[in-house]
Amino acid sequence: MGTVKDIKKTAYCDEVLGELAYMIQGVHELREMLGKTYGKDTELFRTHERHLVELADYMDWKLQILTTACPFEWKGLGGDVQSIVSVRQPEPAAGRDISSGYLGG
Repeated sequence: MGTVKDIKKTAYCDEVLGELAYMIQGVHELREMLGKTYGKDTELFRTHERHLVELADYMDWKLQILTTACPFEWKGLGGDVQSIVSVRQPEPAAGRDISSGYLGG
């Protein structure tokens, strides 16, 4: 069951995701506008394009880090986050002797 703290944190996560996603989209749109205005084959565009792409990638990476502090139940604005993890059970070692290894000490 969610607590008030989780609800506030969820609202925070929604706000951060929305704002940073909007900024990332703005950087990509700026890059496209520069390409149309100055031409994608100019030195000016090639130099700035690289930095704008790096800036968008950096912001996306930071967004991923920030959202790790969000509650487990948080799905994001679009609900694209998978909440169920599927892991196969390890296969049994049929008839094989497996050493437990060194346990330290």
